[in-house]
Amino acid sequence: MNPQYEIIERIYRVDMDAALVTHDQRLAQKELAELGKRSKLSEDLLNKSRTEMSFHEAELRRLYKKLDELEDKKIDRLNKLMSAKNDDDHRAFKREVDNLDRDLRDIQRRADDAESKIEQSKSIFQKAEAELRSTITASEEELKKAQSAEANSRDKLGEIQKVRDTYLAQLEDRVCQHYARVSKITRSPNGPICRVLEGACGNCRISLAPQILSSIQ
Repeated sequence: MNPQYEIIERIYRVDMDAALVTHDQRLAQKELAELGKRSKLSEDLLNKSRTEMSFHEAELRRLYKKLDELEDKKIDRLNKLMSAKNDDDHRAFKREVDNLDRDLRDIQRRADDAESKIEQSKSIFQKAEAELRSTITASEEELKKAQSAEANSRDKLGEIQKVRDTYLAQLEDRVCQHYARVSKITRSPNGPICRVLEGACGNCRISLAPQILSSIQ
């Protein structure tokens, strides 16, 4: 076997080891990013539900004030109805009382609806708040995991790089440059190089044309 190829294989195995070392770190960072997105969604939902609650509470206060005013007005008209001196005054005050009753029912319905919306917003707010607390706790744990993985991988990668530099020093510049170039453009999950086995690619097992085999040799 070509000695240069043996060295390249060793470099390739070292590169694969380096990729495995950083795998946990990348997973932790990915999880951290996902938790960050979840935190942002929870925060947005908290702000939205808080704004909606404030709006409905202000509306409810306005409706309660209107109810009190209508109740006072109804009492006044009922007193006047009881002391009406003729049929015309009686009918007029009765009509006003009926209209006030209708308005009171309408305002009460709107107040009940506002209370229902406040309860819904509170439920959403509490759920988002709990989710945010859970996400923050998980984020802190994932951050520690990512920092630990980074520290461990940094030490291991330092050791791997020393071994890689030793192999690179034994490799011809032309071969080294070619390996580096192929490493950047390859799409194979098995890496940038493989053996030729029985006239076929050692990774995908596809037979190679005679001219390609001749070129490789």
